[in-house]
Amino acid sequence: MIPAGADIALRAVGTALAGVSIAFAGYMLAYGGGQVRVLGMEHLAIFAQPRGLIVGEPPPGTPPQAAGAVDMAETGSVADLTRRPLPARPGIVAARSDRVWLRIEGKIVSATPGEDVAGLGRIGAIVRRNGGWAVLDDRGTTLLTLSSSANGAALFSRKLIFD
Repeated sequence: MIPAGADIALRAVGTALAGVSIAFAGYMLAYGGGQVRVLGMEHLAIFAQPRGLIVGEPPPGTPPQAAGAVDMAETGSVADLTRRPLPARPGIVAARSDRVWLRIEGKIVSATPGEDVAGLGRIGAIVRRNGGWAVLDDRGTTLLTLSSSANGAALFSRKLIFD
């Protein structure tokens, strides 16, 4: 198949631009004297960024956390020194006699009796209590409870979303 005229012209222009770029790079290497000669280079923000470690004392009045070393990785981030809240205790989303769905750190996790759940412990049993559900450990201590009005177990009992 013979390429159309427009394809030939596009290839010729691309080849010519590549050739001119190579010629310009060769000229800059041969006659540049080790200097990059581009007008306005001093105004480019990338060249105004600090390079290497800052030596010396922080300015007076600088808070101690702001005086930490700057991470010079690709992101250029500063170490995060803020306190994070403790992870929330797991909560029950829904329950049945054989399975419980828990919300742990924003994720919904399914668990059955006999499983170990991070942040909660070992689940001994899931029982009905006061019209709702309770999750018990191996010794019968109540770990979590769920009222009957909040139980969303019907949402998890269908095989397909539209059944």
